[in-house]
Amino acid sequence: MIVLTDLSDWSVEPLDSLVEAPHVKPRLTKPEHTSVEILAGLLPGADAGRVARAAAGDHDWAGLAVVDHADRSQYDVLLDLARDGRRLPGPLAAVALDGRGFHGNRGRPWRAHRGNLHLSCVIPVDLDATRHAVGVPALPVVAVGDALDRCAPDLPWRIKWVNDVTVGDAKLAGVISAAQSRGSRISSLVYGIGVNLAVAPPVPPTLFVPGVTCLHDRPESDAVDLGTLTGALLEALGRRLAQLQVAGPEPLTTAYRGRCGDLGRRVRIWAEGLPDTDDVQALPPPLAAGRVTALDDSLALHVEGCAGPLVGGRLSHHDLDGTASDPEEPAG
Repeated sequence: MIVLTDLSDWSVEPLDSLVEAPHVKPRLTKPEHTSVEILAGLLPGADAGRVARAAAGDHDWAGLAVVDHADRSQYDVLLDLARDGRRLPGPLAAVALDGRGFHGNRGRPWRAHRGNLHLSCVIPVDLDATRHAVGVPALPVVAVGDALDRCAPDLPWRIKWVNDVTVGDAKLAGVISAAQSRGSRISSLVYGIGVNLAVAPPVPPTLFVPGVTCLHDRPESDAVDLGTLTGALLEALGRRLAQLQVAGPEPLTTAYRGRCGDLGRRVRIWAEGLPDTDDVQALPPPLAAGRVTALDDSLALHVEGCAGPLVGGRLSHHDLDGTASDPEEPAG
């Protein structure tokens, strides 16, 4: 893997453990030149960056950009690249130690803090859209869990539908995903992943995110460093992608269901686009309210009393929102 960085000194930077031979400027192959050219667009300003070889490990990433401060969302940059249809030399990833303009689903702000992991990637693929579509959003959140299991095997993390990772009811990580298609084939995947490693951002509690935590606040994970977590996540993403390509989405959906913390709990599902608030009365009626009975093979949520499965929306846990009963009947 080629690493392009604007960091001043690998030996004192938190990603040092990811690189086997810092300050090496290797003779680059044509695909490696292409990787550097693309990754240079992620570096701020006109900084040409420096190149180092990193351990390829088992994940076979073509390149990684490591930026001290990103002046815009790296996910958005890579998404634009995927939409342009440019031929990629292989999977490319980017890590920003700090930055601005980061966001989650539907543009909701994600607070970046130095010491946390902010990773984005674009992956060229050739997948059947009908068969593999459900695996696209499941893959990164399951991979985050795999990385946590590797770095902190005793951490009691769970998946909160659709794409959050929590410890207890506090948010630890969030994922956004997109796929580009050509006809019936998925041609590329773009993921943005934020993991609170060293800092729990001061986010006001809402129905949807009642609390926030970080790995260093937990005794099971307080010794995890950024380089180790980054390497574990890159490896997990690559391994789960290979699994999706060979075995289809079933292993991913099985893993997702096995760690979903919503099964059996009383929840409300609200339409997307509503404001973040901790006041149930300030919102319109939910789409569904009741106990979660199942997640089906498409990862649609089944809620008691709801006429059909739910494929999207924002989930709040009924036992946390301070009310004893539903304020209004579900909207349908």
